[in-house]
Amino acid sequence: MERTKYQGIDKNAKHVGWFWEVLREITPKDRSLFLRFVWGRSRLPQGKSFKKFKLTALGRGGNEDEYLPVSHTCFFQLDLPSYSTKEIMKAKLLYAITHCRAIDIDHVTSETFDDAE
Repeated sequence: MERTKYQGIDKNAKHVGWFWEVLREITPKDRSLFLRFVWGRSRLPQGKSFKKFKLTALGRGGNEDEYLPVSHTCFFQLDLPSYSTKEIMKAKLLYAITHCRAIDIDHVTSETFDDAE
């Protein structure tokens, strides 16, 4: 959280709090998949030389519960819809990190998670 830059989103918003709660609740495997989703790698680099994670509002309008979060791996950024419940956020985030894996700098998406460790 201290290495996060907030852009166009209130870091004290209810859905931002849910986001951090969900990240604390998911498994280590899912956290690794989350990193791959937003950064293209399954682990953070050692040291303090990496970019800050950027959290932004998705802002497409309409019913935001219908949208998946959008990642920008080049910028280590997540565009987060303003979901109406924590349960919807968790379901959408887990779906995105497990089904949307086009960028994989570690080259492990074709392997099982156990093989990549």
